[in-house]
Amino acid sequence: MSDSDSETENQKDEELNEQPKYYAELVDHIISQLEEFFSSRLDEMFKKADDYLFEAANEAISTAEQNSLFECMNAFREDKQNIQQGFVDELSFYLQPVSELDELPEKKPSKQVTTLSLVEQNEMDELVTLTTISGKAAMDHSEAINNLIARFKELSQYNDDIFHGEALEPKRLCDAMHGSVAKTDLTDGNKLYVYRFFNEVLITDLGKLYETLNNLLIEQGILPEIDYSGMFSHYDESGYDEAAEDGAAGDAPPEGSAPPPPAGGRRAFGSGMQGYAGHAPQPPMNAGAPGVPMPPPMPPGGGYAPMPQGGGPAGYAPAGGGGGGGGPRRAFGSGMQGFAQSGSQGPQTNANNAPQNNVPQAGPSGQAYSAGVPVNQVRQSIENYVGGNNADVAPGGGEGFYSQRQVMTALTDLQTPAADLSRTPLIFDANQIKKAVLSSIGETEGGAVTKAVHQVSEKTIDFIKLIFDAIIDEESITDEIKTLLLSLQIPVIKAAMLDSEFFVDDQHPARQLLDKIAEAGVGVSEHKDPVYIDIEKIVRKLLQDYDEDVVAFTVALDELKALTEEIYRKARENEAKSQKTVKMAHAKKIVLQEIRKITIGKELPEGIRDLVLKVWPSMMFNHFLNNGKANDEWVELLMILQKIIESVQPVHSMAELEELGLSNQDIVEAAGNKLKKCKKGQQVVGRVMADLEATYAALMKTSGLPEEPVELEKPVESEEPQLDTGLLEQAADEASTDEAVAGEVATGEEPAEAEHIEEELELDQAEAQAEPEPVAEKDPDVIAKEKISRLPEGVAPGAWFIVYNGEDKPVRRLKLAVILVHDASMVFVDHLGNVVIEKDVEIFTDEIEKGLSGIIMQHSVFDHALHSALETIER
Repeated sequence: MSDSDSETENQKDEELNEQPKYYAELVDHIISQLEEFFSSRLDEMFKKADDYLFEAANEAISTAEQNSLFECMNAFREDKQNIQQGFVDELSFYLQPVSELDELPEKKPSKQVTTLSLVEQNEMDELVTLTTISGKAAMDHSEAINNLIARFKELSQYNDDIFHGEALEPKRLCDAMHGSVAKTDLTDGNKLYVYRFFNEVLITDLGKLYETLNNLLIEQGILPEIDYSGMFSHYDESGYDEAAEDGAAGDAPPEGSAPPPPAGGRRAFGSGMQGYAGHAPQPPMNAGAPGVPMPPPMPPGGGYAPMPQGGGPAGYAPAGGGGGGGGPRRAFGSGMQGFAQSGSQGPQTNANNAPQNNVPQAGPSGQAYSAGVPVNQVRQSIENYVGGNNADVAPGGGEGFYSQRQVMTALTDLQTPAADLSRTPLIFDANQIKKAVLSSIGETEGGAVTKAVHQVSEKTIDFIKLIFDAIIDEESITDEIKTLLLSLQIPVIKAAMLDSEFFVDDQHPARQLLDKIAEAGVGVSEHKDPVYIDIEKIVRKLLQDYDEDVVAFTVALDELKALTEEIYRKARENEAKSQKTVKMAHAKKIVLQEIRKITIGKELPEGIRDLVLKVWPSMMFNHFLNNGKANDEWVELLMILQKIIESVQPVHSMAELEELGLSNQDIVEAAGNKLKKCKKGQQVVGRVMADLEATYAALMKTSGLPEEPVELEKPVESEEPQLDTGLLEQAADEASTDEAVAGEVATGEEPAEAEHIEEELELDQAEAQAEPEPVAEKDPDVIAKEKISRLPEGVAPGAWFIVYNGEDKPVRRLKLAVILVHDASMVFVDHLGNVVIEKDVEIFTDEIEKGLSGIIMQHSVFDHALHSALETIER
């Protein structure tokens, strides 16, 4: 090929790449529709799962089942954000523009394809479940999907920022959810719960999405009538040439053609989803080129609006008029509030060249909302209140005003941390701060104050005051933690003055730091608390280091995250031990109650004491821990024990003796069969069974009995010595058992019967034969479930509460660790995982109704305070 031919070919390629992209606003609107649909369905999916699991746990027939459901519910809450964000990221791969992804692969390429292995059974179960879900949905919506694919292909002739229509097929959505769930630590059973509610809430509602998108395309003249006999090739060259001859690329197209393209490409999917981040998908593996940088921030107005008909069939046009098709569209997910932007782009910087790695690329916050309020509304409200924006403050100060540098220096002087942060007053005095700023500047200018601070800066301080006033009034935060938050008032003022997007960027590290401090200190109620001391060190370091570089906030946030992870890890370990202790005590109580009903007033010969007071209770104890008592096995254990005790009572006639002789062998066999299932050593089982048979043999040798039983004047009292042992005695200390098992694993040795470790229960004879509690007229389990059903919404293990502790004691801030179904009691732990108090469900419910106890709302402290401040200035 000659040089001239090469140049001609390159020129054609350049012309092709420079073709205008029509329907830009339509493409952006389609992305917004997807974000709205997925954002609402993902939230509803987890809400429905949470409600179902809580209700199922309340109705569980065994402790093991209830605990399993509660653990599943807590796991869902912990992984909710990761699964939702992961779904957006995975789906974003399929939603790449057709210009970047020529063909849509059957499945997203795996990052690890170097090894091959057989599919495990649990993985196979997931694949079968998802295949069934996607297959049914594809059949139900086949016509709508095919129409949508055809219309998207038609739309791509005018704007290759649109994605392939096949990307919205059910199998792609299931693939995205599978990829997201695979990155979590959820158990196999819990993963299937996710897929179940994913199907019930999102997949079954796809018909509405397809209908909305098809109608939207029809309204804009995109194939109102589907004709599958002929489809246009990608970018019809002759049509473009004709349009170019009629006028410049930026002019309105002739009748029958599309409207002019926008100045920039479309935004990323997800940038309009509250709580999400737009994922900037990497180019396909065979592209061989680096990712395209994200477009500049979108204008506050939103970016799409219908255009008066007449210029062409399409009703969407760019806000800024014409222009070429330069720059990619925004990424899917970048409009979903709360989702972090991901991608390979480098960090952004603000006006002061401070890196802003947490700021999504698709916009100032990467989100359509901030604190639950539309971003443009937040901006407008604050600008109205402060009388402008940061751009109105001249860096040099201007006539009559001090420069921004002077104000920042004065604020930094005021930032010096106090000797004791715990003494920080719970008040934000805006006037005092303004006076101190002027005083500080005056000292540097010969002791004279000759100018004023710009009104925008002063009113910014006033607005920050409204935010901190809301934090001070926030009951979910302890006074101890409020002192730390208020000690950051000057750094927050500086951050707001330096970054004009501070109030609309909920990914700003300063805002996140305030939220994280409140989260980490939810259970801190005294300044001597080790958690408070560790957080104070981080805050003090920030006060010393922060000048005008936002990196100081990022460093503090990273340090706090590392600290909280360690706190949570230790708390989880302590809480697990506390839960185990509580469950064991509860199981001991249940076993003791049942045995008392059988042994009351009965004699326990020496030969059966080990069986009745040690071996059999341990077997019942472990069965209850694993399976509860609402099952046939539990009933059989009780019946056999009852038969054993009745069969060894003194005989008073030959008739009783003959009856005993006929039944004792059946009792021995039944007891032996049950004891085979327990994990007691065969030596122990053999000994207690031999003692039982010996007891029967001794009874059979009884002589001189009358034919008929003689009625005794009074019961014969047992003179057997009492065993002075504890009610609950474990074979080894719990901690030492755990350490022993851990030690064997660490050395590579398999612990013997590690998965079958059983607890030991030994009963005192006097306690076992004590008078049982009176039997209630109504089934205690039914009563317990009725009490639990009265609990207010949101009361579940893992939630935090202000717990009433008596009139003469302060309330405690505790986390609900476990609800004991049979007792209808609740066990609360502190922020370190230690058991603090146990409450009857009915009493706790009454305390909540009376306002003595209450749930601590877990929300973004800054967002809540910002929302409150916005409401205040709008009044």
